[in-house]
Amino acid sequence: METPRIRIEEVDDICVLICYLIYSLGCPLSKEQLIEITSLEDAVNYFSLTQALEKVSGHLCEENDVDGDIFYNNTPNGIKAARDLGATLPLSVRDKMFSEAVRIYTRDAMKKKGSFLSVRYIKNADKTCTVGITVMDESTSRQKYYTEVTVENDERADMIKQKVKSDPAAFAKYLDSFFGG
Repeated sequence: METPRIRIEEVDDICVLICYLIYSLGCPLSKEQLIEITSLEDAVNYFSLTQALEKVSGHLCEENDVDGDIFYNNTPNGIKAARDLGATLPLSVRDKMFSEAVRIYTRDAMKKKGSFLSVRYIKNADKTCTVGITVMDESTSRQKYYTEVTVENDERADMIKQKVKSDPAAFAKYLDSFFGG
């Protein structure tokens, strides 16, 4: 039996999702990135997303122009909305959207910085953290590995993040040897 797809229809809920994604990643997202993230499995209607972006601008999010692209970053009210209301969003949507946000943000950041590894994590409602690690293939610049690990707290997540980032080549080599890549 196929699991039914959950959509977020209400513009106010989409506003919360936008704030939640930005807060969870800890970095701004562009309109194009938000469109790509929320179009996964058709979770959010494009026109409703556009309405939500207009609604969050200036109150929950601030807009910044970076090289001709508009990026959204949470204001203090947006952070409060993400913390207080993020848990009201369906868990499956939050998890899928966060995973997609990590993938998209990492892909775009690596293109700009020429890096081949990125590590991000998010605090879950139960105080655990989900760590997302992306390794790109240096020769093709395409995603080679993406893995998520759930750990007991943010201290452990920070430790994993620092360890992976301290020697990214060794981590990539380990994955290659483990998975035969």
